[in-house]
Amino acid sequence: MTIPAPGLDILVIEASGPEDIDLMLYFCDASGKELSVMDGTHDERPETLVRLRQGPGKFFVKVVGARVNTETPYILRARKWDKPAASAEEVRTALARALDHLAGKQEEDGSWPGYEQAGAGLAIQAFLGGKCIQKDYTAKLQAGLDYLRSQFTPASGFADNPAAAAKEGGTFGTTNMYQQAIATLGVIEALVDLDDRSLEPIAEGAVQLILRAQNTDHKLEVLGGPIPADSPHYGSWRYEPDYTDGDMSISAWQILTLRAAVNAGFAVPEEVFTAAAKYVSSMAGADGSFCYDVVQDIGDSCCRAGMGALALQLTGFAKDPLVARAIRYMQASGPVWNLEYPGEGYPFYYWYYGTRAMYLAGGEDWRVWKDYMCRFLIDHQNGNGGWDGAQAEDKESLESYRTALGALMLEFCCGQVPIYMSSVKRGVPGEVRVVFEKSAEVEAPKTVEIIMDASNSMIGKVGKETKIAVARRVLIQTIKGLPDTMNVGFRVYGHRFATDDYDNACRDTELVVPIGPIQKAKLVDVVEKVQTKGRTPLVASVLEAVKDLAKTPNGSIILVTDGIESCKGDIKAIAPAVKASGMELDVNIVGFDIREAAARQELESIARSTDGRYLDARNAGELLAALEQTLKPEFVVFDAAGKDVGRGAVGGDGVKLKEGGYTVRVMLAPQPVELKITAKSGAATILTLKKVGGKWIIE
Repeated sequence: MTIPAPGLDILVIEASGPEDIDLMLYFCDASGKELSVMDGTHDERPETLVRLRQGPGKFFVKVVGARVNTETPYILRARKWDKPAASAEEVRTALARALDHLAGKQEEDGSWPGYEQAGAGLAIQAFLGGKCIQKDYTAKLQAGLDYLRSQFTPASGFADNPAAAAKEGGTFGTTNMYQQAIATLGVIEALVDLDDRSLEPIAEGAVQLILRAQNTDHKLEVLGGPIPADSPHYGSWRYEPDYTDGDMSISAWQILTLRAAVNAGFAVPEEVFTAAAKYVSSMAGADGSFCYDVVQDIGDSCCRAGMGALALQLTGFAKDPLVARAIRYMQASGPVWNLEYPGEGYPFYYWYYGTRAMYLAGGEDWRVWKDYMCRFLIDHQNGNGGWDGAQAEDKESLESYRTALGALMLEFCCGQVPIYMSSVKRGVPGEVRVVFEKSAEVEAPKTVEIIMDASNSMIGKVGKETKIAVARRVLIQTIKGLPDTMNVGFRVYGHRFATDDYDNACRDTELVVPIGPIQKAKLVDVVEKVQTKGRTPLVASVLEAVKDLAKTPNGSIILVTDGIESCKGDIKAIAPAVKASGMELDVNIVGFDIREAAARQELESIARSTDGRYLDARNAGELLAALEQTLKPEFVVFDAAGKDVGRGAVGGDGVKLKEGGYTVRVMLAPQPVELKITAKSGAATILTLKKVGGKWIIE
């Protein structure tokens, strides 16, 4: 055949024959050199080869069959692809159907079937990117985020086990690095898009796990490191954080996520990307694709061509000749419905990575791919909004995966790109933190009464443990770490009378350890013996705790609960009781596995009414972190107008701030101390709290 100048945007070649004979298509130049091969179809469909941005010249097509059948005609067609580009309305309609289908597949716990954490991460990204259809998926999006929150375990949850902290700290209930990267990517996208600052510590912890898992000379010994620079796996990632080999597929996901982290304002050392790019380059095959986990002559995969190109583009090597070669490789074997050939059977994976790599390549490469891919996805979408799977992606459990990837590709047709590819980066806020001068913390006496919820709902499970078991374990760990200078009391409710004994169950609150110098052994013994039984007389317990603290000039109540008042107590009675006591007293509440928004709001209102704090905890790690926060002195930041703009803990969490002037007030008794500061974007202001001449000062 002769293709006149300037060539064709899209060339389609089809060969069909007897159903019982497999055909192979070869596209060759005039000298007979094979430029493309297709041997992916093994059913009644025609063997189809698609070439994008086909240049002019003389070519011929060779068709090879496994055997000859002279009784049935063979048909060979070569044609210009003549379908119109998808209209904006067609794209919006298809995207809405895909997102509706995805929304309908969400499980009760907020996850999606199959790979739950990765499924949630992909779905979250898809919902966030669906802006061009102007449809509200907020409830589904938030449920997905709540699911990931519930699975997340910070490194602080393994305070007594450094090895476990290194491998499991920052994970989402699994140490699988595929799921880690995709879930983290979803959290980062949500953090940026929704400006939800509560996701920052989750994103930070998850990113740190990815950084620890990279195979470099900085890798921790407990994770199999350090990895020597001459290792063929240097700069890569593998299935688990402590694996010391690598592969292209997992490494590519980590690169996407880390680039998103940088664009979201998190610190990722540049050498991380340099090492990753070196690994990716080392896996390049002579054919323009990339190898999987062992260097070979050819990569032989459309999917990995897209992975390699995008990985190099995102690590800062967009002009590397390997990128252009990978782009040409994908154009020589353009998308064919439900086939990845050459490859290992991951067509959606190929199209996902190819779409992103072509977008960054830009120009005619992107224009042709976009026109073809958007029409391609729309034409093959099912009536329910999803897409059929084939080859390695035909499992029913991967339906949500295919739907999410399809939606994410359609969103490119609307001009929506993810944070890891966006030229608009998130502004990095400033931060103020307050720390104690060395040894000064022991001079800041604190009196607390801990109230433990032992109502029957605490028998419910978080992961594989009951909530009461988690609460016991974490409280014991917290108590053992408290300073010996503290005064501590311990109250329990819901532990003696069953729920059907209403009157007694609603009076069931007991001060089991009176307030006084901390008795760690006694407190531990009491906590170990607490059993769940009855109702939640929350208000009565807090009001009794106010009385317990009557002989102290100041103090804090720390309530750990998994539910709201169930004995008709009036939450509005708490603030007046605190005020009437004449004490500097706050009520801090840790909501453990609180899933209902109304319940969270009620608990928040109680804490807020006493200038206390409400903290969410969905697992053991978060519960430990929340308790540690409530046991530290609080500081409040006010803007120039006197508005409370954030709260932190001395020696704990800081407060993110926009540029400007603020007043930082540390809530010490009997007299708070404060200091005026100027916050700068991207900079941390660290204030030191110390005692001079018997008085607290901050500087």
